[in-house]
Amino acid sequence: MINQNMKHVLIIGGTGMLQKVCLNLNNESSLVSVIGRRQSRLNSLAKKCSHPENMNTISVDYHNDDQLKKTLKSSFHKYGYPHLIISWIHSSAPYALDIVIDLMQQSPYTWRLFHVQSSASVFKKENTSVPATCLYRRVYLGFVIENNRSRWLTHDEISEGVIDAIITDRLETTVGTLEPWDKRP
Repeated sequence: MINQNMKHVLIIGGTGMLQKVCLNLNNESSLVSVIGRRQSRLNSLAKKCSHPENMNTISVDYHNDDQLKKTLKSSFHKYGYPHLIISWIHSSAPYALDIVIDLMQQSPYTWRLFHVQSSASVFKKENTSVPATCLYRRVYLGFVIENNRSRWLTHDEISEGVIDAIITDRLETTVGTLEPWDKRP
């Protein structure tokens, strides 16, 4: 169980490796909003939900800053501000998370942000500026060493790690391992 008091969750990048996070939260939350670039993948996700009526799919490319801002404003107006945001935004969209955080400044309550990042991010921790109402958490995606070989995490392992990070609510969580660094796949 994650948090029965959760009312609205926003997941950015939830149609791929975070898909099981979306499905899990859909089972427990009153509303899950998912941002994805491809409508076909959003539709596929919605079909897998236990409560499709509680799944708000948002088709927008978060690389398009103006469209992202406009779409999120509309969604927040219709569904309210999220209590939990899980963000897996690629570095190719450098302003997307700032746009989300800026829009959330209007939220009337405390909210949590789980910022999912690649393993290399552990060495260059950017100073993500968040309002006082935000409880900021980092989730680093590492790798797995098994049988003396290394591999990247599977989507299931990533989802399980993010769910664990939400449950435990630690400031930083590493899914897999980050060491030894020279063993990265």
